[in-house]
Amino acid sequence: MNRRQFLSISALSISLSGCIEGDFGGTTRNNSTTPKTETLSPEGVTPECWPSMCKGTKLVEVFVALGVSGDVVLQAECRGEEFPIRSGESAQLDREEDAETCEISVSIDGEQVYRENVEDYESVTLTVSSSGEVEEERVTI
Repeated sequence: MNRRQFLSISALSISLSGCIEGDFGGTTRNNSTTPKTETLSPEGVTPECWPSMCKGTKLVEVFVALGVSGDVVLQAECRGEEFPIRSGESAQLDREEDAETCEISVSIDGEQVYRENVEDYESVTLTVSSSGEVEEERVTI
C-alpha cells in the first residue's frame, strides 16, 4: 500500500514539474538594455516575398519630438537622398521593391546621432527626443 502511494505521489510530482516555470534564483528576466525588438507579421508580408518584407511596407519611420532644436535629417543611402524633418513632425520611407535593405542615418545639426542598416526582414521606427537622444524600435518577421 505504501509503495502504491509513493508511486502515485512520484508520478504526480514528475508530471507537474513540466508545468511549473519560473526563475527561482532571484534574478529578473528580460532585463536588457538592447533596443526594443518585436517579432511580428506586419501588413504586406505575403508568401510571394516571405521571409522578407514586401514592396510598400515600412522601411523606416522617424518621429522628431516637439522642442528639438536643430536641423534633423534622415539620410537613406539606398535612395541617395536626405529628408529634413521638423520638430513635431515625422518622415517615413517605404520599400520600393520586395526585400529592399537600406543603410540609414540620422543627424542633428550635421552631427550623426544614429546609423544602421535596415535588413530586408525588418522595419525600424526611431524617435528623436527633445534632448537629442534616439530611441529605436525594430520589428522583424
